Amino acid sequence: MAVTVKLSTMLRKETGVKEYESSAHTVGAVMEELVDRYGTGVNRHLEGCIVTVNGKNAEMLKGMRTKLRSGDVVSIIPRLAGG
Repeated sequence: MAVTVKLSTMLRKETGVKEYESSAHTVGAVMEELVDRYGTGVNRHLEGCIVTVNGKNAEMLKGMRTKLRSGDVVSIIPRLAGG
């Protein structure tokens, strides 16, 4: 099984990669895998981020329990704040 994980600019700076292939079966497993692969420094970028699966917000699916299938694209995007 191969899932593409695309990282936001901030995560790219922390990890040194734009995207990578994963064999994770859930969104939660992708998040854990990021920390395992790239260290705890990525945690500050993961808090409050938006995770999409094939362009759909994972929170509107099953959140961290959202199951993944081969060919899925998981994108991790920071929430933007401002005013």
